[in-house]
Amino acid sequence: MEVGDLSGPEPQTEDDTALTRAALETEVARLAAECRALRESESRCRGVVATVADWLWETDSEYRITFLSEGFEAATGLVAAEVLGERPWDAFPDDSDPEADRWREHIDALTARKAFRDFKYWQQDRDGHARWIKVSGAPRFDEDGHFIGYYGVGADITSAVSSAHRMHMLSRAVEQCPASIVITDLAGEIQYVNQKFVQVTGYTPQESMGQNPRILNSGLNPPGTFEEMWQALSSGRKWEGELINRRKDGDLYWEYASIQPIQNVEGAITNYLAIKSDITSQKHNEARLAALVEELRHSNDELEQFAYVASHDLRQPLRMISAYLGLLEKRLAPALDGETRQFLGFALDGAKRLDRMIVDLLQYSRIGRVTSQMEPVDLGDALRDSLRHLEVAIVEAGAEVRIEGSLPVCLGDRLELMRLFQNLIGNAIIYVRSDHPPASWSAAAMAVTNGWSRSRITGSASPKPTLAGCSAFSSGW
Repeated sequence: MEVGDLSGPEPQTEDDTALTRAALETEVARLAAECRALRESESRCRGVVATVADWLWETDSEYRITFLSEGFEAATGLVAAEVLGERPWDAFPDDSDPEADRWREHIDALTARKAFRDFKYWQQDRDGHARWIKVSGAPRFDEDGHFIGYYGVGADITSAVSSAHRMHMLSRAVEQCPASIVITDLAGEIQYVNQKFVQVTGYTPQESMGQNPRILNSGLNPPGTFEEMWQALSSGRKWEGELINRRKDGDLYWEYASIQPIQNVEGAITNYLAIKSDITSQKHNEARLAALVEELRHSNDELEQFAYVASHDLRQPLRMISAYLGLLEKRLAPALDGETRQFLGFALDGAKRLDRMIVDLLQYSRIGRVTSQMEPVDLGDALRDSLRHLEVAIVEAGAEVRIEGSLPVCLGDRLELMRLFQNLIGNAIIYVRSDHPPASWSAAAMAVTNGWSRSRITGSASPKPTLAGCSAFSSGW
């Protein structure tokens, strides 16, 4: 068409129309293919993001949240509608919050339009529970290069933080454990030692890594110790025992070791764990105790020898005294009055009692070798026999001892029970206050339970009870 021609465009032919339609169909097909490709790409991107994050987010140029994907609420426990329009740091307290410094550094990075990765913070969900969050993001710009906000991904890492915290506590517990801890591989090469190991052995972690625990071997352990250990470990069993080891400075020390295999999640043994306690002091104490026991045994042997000598050298003169006293009693019997005859009886009885004490000394010298045979003992008879030996002391003290009722029968050593009563009453007489001499004592049974008897001996003085006498007599079995 010529310029100035007002007749309008020439009508298209059928061929032109067909060509135009074909071109349009081709363009529509191309655009449809691109749309499908974009949808597939978006689907792939969302799938990839879902594997590394829980939700997507976007902000405007003022850092206010403008978009949150579906996973936000489930991951954070917050309502998305309540968060949209807010800046992420608006929910946090003032500068007194421990996280304030980290947030200021993060805001400075955003202001500088920098991309960031794995920024971690904590927040409370609707139930008041603390959740740890990790976000990564990058700045967005329009076609003219103007900043229009940030976009990125977020994830709930509370479980990972809790696990890391537990691992930290476990690591600190192992490091501060009062026992030496050693971990080796299957070849026995050391992979980890704690601080106690360093303290006990003198080897630093750097000196220990890659070494075999045989660096501690003193060569003084019983033959076959380590063969037995490795046989147990290689079969998956724990080994426990005592070892004599040598420190880095050459000093010897004892330790009790418990070594066991460590299995991975598949059940395969991957390492060996040794927990060892330094028992050097205990061994020294045991050695000192053994020396004391041996010294005691030697002393007991000497005591026994002395008792034999005493029984021989002392009992003979006592027999002679008893014999002559008996002869005097027979020869002077017609001329003896009742009181003199009683005195001779006391002398004979005292000699016999002294002889019996010498025999008892011999028995005591055999401590651990001879044990007394328990037999039924009438406590009343035992008490009366003891009082006969105390007649002179009781008379001199002006005291009176009464047995109220009948005392029970119990299993025991008659001589020891007599000695017990005699010592109790004798001590009360000796240690009673001089300004308040005892007037009387009484003994009576209190209870008998399952063959055990409990008796009570009480004393009183005029004008008031003698505390020394009462305390000395209180006793029970």
